[in-house]
Amino acid sequence: MSEHAFDKLRAIDCTFAEFTVACRQAVVIEESDVVDGVKEVVLTVAWVRPLHMVVIVDLMREEDRIVTIYEPDPRRWSSDFRRRL
Repeated sequence: MSEHAFDKLRAIDCTFAEFTVACRQAVVIEESDVVDGVKEVVLTVAWVRPLHMVVIVDLMREEDRIVTIYEPDPRRWSSDFRRRL
């Protein structure tokens, strides 16, 4: 997880333990190809509020990196937070 992602968790008052539990129920809602891998937008609703995570799946290094975490803006996403408007 990037330092930026940890900062985002702190900013929304989500502990790492809460985030870890929420990730267990997360689902990929978007995928796009990037150099050496795939960028995923992942949704979890298992926390106090819905969260999106941007994850880079690095195929060369065989690792996943959480780039950022944010609360989706309801004006920009469908009511279930799975599709952009």
